[in-house]
Amino acid sequence: MGDSSRPAHEPQISKQRDAFRLTNDLLHDLISGFGVYTSLRIIFDQSPTPIPEDVRTAVKRMSLFHIILTLAKWVEFYDRYRAVIPADVRDIAKDLRNDVQSRGIVRFRNNVVGHIWDDEQGRALTNAEVEERLYGFIDAGFGDFMSWAADADSSAPDRPVHVIEKGRDAIRAAYKLTDADLNL
Repeated sequence: MGDSSRPAHEPQISKQRDAFRLTNDLLHDLISGFGVYTSLRIIFDQSPTPIPEDVRTAVKRMSLFHIILTLAKWVEFYDRYRAVIPADVRDIAKDLRNDVQSRGIVRFRNNVVGHIWDDEQGRALTNAEVEERLYGFIDAGFGDFMSWAADADSSAPDRPVHVIEKGRDAIRAAYKLTDADLNL
């Protein structure tokens, strides 16, 4: 039996609330992935004892993979929640979705970040193959990619961190949501 005390529009409000919470989470995931890397790099550089290169590489990899997972989640978010994204940000949200997809970030998440086995090759990828696939979408290099994706201090309005923030804020405003809705 259904709960007749719930308003008929509650499923839509729930979807809007979910979209608000998810965009907030994605935004914080991008910022934290970049922030952790940036903070640890500063700590490593100021350390009185040299930090082993494998530790630096592991931190770099952890942060990069976190950003890649988050960007791939944006594609999934857009595909499932585009109907509740307000019209004034829908185009930039779609553009980001398409950019992430066309760069091969989702494929990299599926074939490298999320799994150890490449089904097409029938084996684990070599380090060289991982690097080749990675630099297929990083273009200018690790730092530039991280900055493009998640540097909240950047003023470029089309960067993922800014697009997701605009999306979150537009969802909040359009559906009159508050910070309390983030925890429902």
